[in-house]
Amino acid sequence: MKKIETSALIGLGALGILFGRKMPGVKVIADAERVARYSAQPVVCNGKECHFDYVTPEQGQPVDLVLVAVKATVLEQAIKDIKKFVGPDTIIISVLNGITSEEHIETAYPGRTLWSVAIGMDATRSGRTLVFNQAGKIQFGERDGALTGRVQAVADYLDACGIANEPCSDILYKQWNKLMVNDGLNQAAAAFDQPYGGLRQPGEAQDMMRAAMQEVIRLANLEGVPLPRDNDEQFLRTAMPTFNPDGMPSMRQDVLAKRPTEVEEFAGVVRARAKKYGMPTPANDFFYARIQEIEAGYCK
Repeated sequence: MKKIETSALIGLGALGILFGRKMPGVKVIADAERVARYSAQPVVCNGKECHFDYVTPEQGQPVDLVLVAVKATVLEQAIKDIKKFVGPDTIIISVLNGITSEEHIETAYPGRTLWSVAIGMDATRSGRTLVFNQAGKIQFGERDGALTGRVQAVADYLDACGIANEPCSDILYKQWNKLMVNDGLNQAAAAFDQPYGGLRQPGEAQDMMRAAMQEVIRLANLEGVPLPRDNDEQFLRTAMPTFNPDGMPSMRQDVLAKRPTEVEEFAGVVRARAKKYGMPTPANDFFYARIQEIEAGYCK
């Protein structure tokens, strides 16, 4: 497998900034209006300006690696926008939340996708400003678990960039683990208007968060993915204490900014897949209805 030397990034939200700022020469794909806006007001990450090389979709040339870091709500457009950047040997990695983005990308560009997930970050974005304590890492691998040459090529590239990463032979397990976190943490923070610190405290918000996580664990087991039954307890005990108590996950940031959320990728996907097994999802039903109600109130 050839060495990865050229890269492109689409999506300059929290994850795009976190990882893109460490990718030398990366082409950031954006439409002309965004290019003008981004150029006029640089991103500031932990107090330091980040300058990127912006290109429009029409200016694309094939690159070795494309990193997709948009919100799920605009993935369909992003898949179209990366077309000219994808060549016969391009590898595509998605760090979107949820467990479905790779399926959509692979349908559009067969044979080019590695399954992946970004974990461990606590970044909070406000406008063009991003702050974080934990930068997180990218876990990735072939869907079937094979440790192929392209998996190694991505690992070598990310190592060279200084981006923490983990090639995985169990990437579906890793993705479902992240879905468990997002399904509980993101949705509870948005529905109950709580930062990380608030969700650490016993009470209704934490109870509903853990109930939603337990539903994901049960569903994962039904789907053949062996998440431990106490996975939610492990997360609360080991990961939550590392997060900035005043920080917040992306869905609460979206709600505060009155942006569309990824509720369809969390509660929506869990509810739909659980129906195949006749599995009830009361916590996800609650979050689905509550977050849709919050979004409906944006224009009022």
